[in-house]
Amino acid sequence: MERVIQEFFSPSKNHKVQIIKRKDGLYTTESYRWMEDCGYEFWSYISQGLTLIDSKEHAQKIAMEQLIECSRERFKNT
Repeated sequence: MERVIQEFFSPSKNHKVQIIKRKDGLYTTESYRWMEDCGYEFWSYISQGLTLIDSKEHAQKIAMEQLIECSRERFKNT
């Protein structure tokens, strides 16, 4: 079973990236943006293709790169 092991949020909290550990031991990431539409509020998935990642540390680096790219916000220490 897949499980979310870590989440990173943009400074505005309008974007997030989740690191997911798969049952085969590999990692993947999923990007989302916060949406408000017709009175509904929800996290909308941003498709960036599937990437299989070998380690948690590598997944963290990729997750931060995706978050910066998706949000286009300024981050401290980046």
